[in-house]
Amino acid sequence: MRLKLKNTVGTSNAATMILISTIAMVLSLSACSSAPNSTSYYILNNQVSASAMNQARLTPNDSIEREKATVLLSVHLADYLKSPYLVMQINEHKIEYATFHMWAEPLTDSSFNALLSDLNSTSTRFKFKPEPQLRGSKDGLQAQLSVQIDYFHVTAQSKVILSGHYEYINQQETDVKVSQNIIRAFSFEAPLLQDGYSDSVAQMRGLVTKLAKQIASSNY
Repeated sequence: MRLKLKNTVGTSNAATMILISTIAMVLSLSACSSAPNSTSYYILNNQVSASAMNQARLTPNDSIEREKATVLLSVHLADYLKSPYLVMQINEHKIEYATFHMWAEPLTDSSFNALLSDLNSTSTRFKFKPEPQLRGSKDGLQAQLSVQIDYFHVTAQSKVILSGHYEYINQQETDVKVSQNIIRAFSFEAPLLQDGYSDSVAQMRGLVTKLAKQIASSNY
């Protein structure tokens, strides 16, 4: 009789434990399904590149900088790239915005700062400065570099792309006003090395450096 009672108690305890585990699992799944999706934020320029840019501003080589011609830089993005969300190209004519993956600062600003930093680190002939919003007559005679970015995002084929064109304009005031206009196209791509948007942003930053090297090596 004692043995039978003991077996009954053991069976009851086992059933209770199974019931408790089942309830815990249900509550856990319910909590996961009801939890809101968290948003991730990304920066194009990491701390290393930002520090290098600040260091160059604080400690310029005056003798070298004086020999460089000044070029006013401006960067323009296609309208769909001005969204705060990261973009993925699904097929030839379809894009999607990554709702829970956002830029920590406008892509127009971060891409400009990245290109400005890389150009000044790479170019041996020019020093690049931000183009003022309102230029006076004196600034209007300085050389200008206008960069138009048409594609700058990740694709469903596990790569990132950067393409567009840039225009170099140099007006010289002599007896006859001379204007030099040179337009060059650019197109770069890089494969993703890891899954996730973090790697795609890192690869995008690398493409900006490639663009800076192409511009710096251009014959104008």
